[in-house]
Amino acid sequence: MDNQLPELSQYQLDCLRRFLHFEIEAEDLRPILSPLVTFTLDSPGNDQTVNFSAAIPIHPVRITPQDLDFAIERAKSGEISERRLQQWATMLLMNDAFGWDESDESEVVERLTEFSASSFRDTP
Repeated sequence: MDNQLPELSQYQLDCLRRFLHFEIEAEDLRPILSPLVTFTLDSPGNDQTVNFSAAIPIHPVRITPQDLDFAIERAKSGEISERRLQQWATMLLMNDAFGWDESDESEVVERLTEFSASSFRDTP
């Protein structure tokens, strides 16, 4: 009996790449990723969850420090809300389909954790 986890499709990975670049919203991902990835990003802190029930991709969606700089610029310019930045960071941290180069790990994880843990003041 084969007990391997199912893999995300190329389409699902492409949608996660689009999410990384703010081309698709978290809520738009829900039906695309279900049932392999489910999430709750509506609450700050420990109430946010991402459940990943798929095989970890051989080639995960790469997160770079430049992606984080881009996100900060979008937030500073008002193109995205603080809440959306927080949800984005939580999804990237908790979803095994995302990854980063070993040389960037410390910076990426630290910054994503900071964004994810921030309390948002704006409304949905």
